[in-house]
Parts: sequence; structure tokens; C-alpha cells
Amino acid sequence: MLKIDRQTAIEQELAKNGSVLIPALSQMLHCSEETIRRDLRELEAGGKLTRTHGGAYLMEKYDKSYPTKLRKIYFQDVKSQMARHAFQYIKENDVLMLDSSTTCLELARILAEAKYNVTIITNSLLICDLCSERLSNINLICLGGTFRRRTSSFTGYHTTDILSCYHADRAFISCPKITPEQGMSDNHLNEAKVREAMLQHAQERILLMDHTKFSSSANVLFGSLEQLDLIITDQPVSSRWADVQARTKLRIEYCV
Repeated sequence: MLKIDRQTAIEQELAKNGSVLIPALSQMLHCSEETIRRDLRELEAGGKLTRTHGGAYLMEKYDKSYPTKLRKIYFQDVKSQMARHAFQYIKENDVLMLDSSTTCLELARILAEAKYNVTIITNSLLICDLCSERLSNINLICLGGTFRRRTSSFTGYHTTDILSCYHADRAFISCPKITPEQGMSDNHLNEAKVREAMLQHAQERILLMDHTKFSSSANVLFGSLEQLDLIITDQPVSSRWADVQARTKLRIEYCV
């Protein structure tokens, strides 16, 4: 296949799905993954897409969030380790709030496999789909709201209004960025509002964050570090976090 035909096919897949994965493109177009990487580099140089690890996506005009399809493949082993570390804090018959992060999706999978009797309150369509197959041991509460295809989540006033009716034993969330100075931040206001509401309506608040997210803030600030009880991550944080721990009750634990 000629390069121009390959790149046209890649653009068509992006227009249809919003994101593409290199292995899938390689198989579909019958060429090597390195050839696909070269095509993606050229298309990005032409302003046609945004490359990322393992694929590419179309940047929405006002939304910097990675599509869920791509987020699911990043640091999969680390997400599994963080989720297994978080699992130790869950007890039988707990009421849990889980956000739409792919790390919380992994935690839900572990709970389903362990056959824990818990209630899960979530705005994640992927978690709802996963748990609907295991309703014998998981009491599932789907929050509903306005569906965001990019993140497979429900957000908006309906979502936060329903959330305000509940109080959980534990809330598990993630977010795009966190800093000692500005706290937690997101790329989308309605997603941030859901995460903020989960923290407000839980007895214990746990943040699951891989090391790449401890950097500059995203665009929507939504929560101070005083709202958190525990951060679970995969690598030692910088010395700046010692001051945070000294002035708050925040604990930081490492899964590896």
C-alpha cells in the first residue's frame, strides 16, 4: 500500500473512532509497527493528530483528556499494582465510590474476581459493564448523567446530585495531575466536579496516581491535599512532599 493511502486510512480511522492504536493499525494495513510510527509522526507534523505512547488521537478543541482506549494501555502493570495495594483497604460490605479512571477500573476487576460483597457507586460505564456481570456479589449503583464518550463516563449536574444522596466508606479516585502547591487538577470541569463530590461524600479518601502525574497542574483545579487521607503511587515522590505530609494527615504509600 502506498504511503498516501495508508495515511488516508489512518485519518479515516481517527475520524471514526477519535483514537487509534499502533498494533491495530499495523494489522489492519498489513505493515510494520515502525511504518505506522513514521506515518503518525508525519501526520502529527502536519497537524492532523496528536501522538502518544502506543497510538494517536484527535485533540478536542477544549478538552486535553486522553481517550479511554489509550489510557487503558498506559502503565498497565503499574495500575494493577496500585489497585492491588488499594484492595487491602477494602472490607466486606463496604460502600465504595470509584471514579472513571482506568486504575479504578482495574480495582473493580480485582473486587469482582475476589467475590467481595461490596457496593460500588460509579460514574464509569466500563465499571458498570464489568460489574453487571458479577451482580451476585457486587451491589452496583450507576450514577448516570451526560455521557462522555471520550472517557466512557457520566458527568454533569445529574451525576453530582445523585452522588450527594450517598455517603461511602471509601472513595478511590485518580486525576490527570497533582502538585504540592495547587493540589489535584483535571482537564474537564464536569469530571473534576464528580471527583470532588466523591471526596466530599466519603469517610476515607484515597488517590491512585502513577509517577508521571506528579508534575505541573492541569487546567481545572478541584481539590486540596487536605481532602485526602492517602496517596498510592509507584515511585518515590520529590522532597517537596515532605512539607505537605508535615502539615496534613496525608500518607503516601508505594505499591512497588
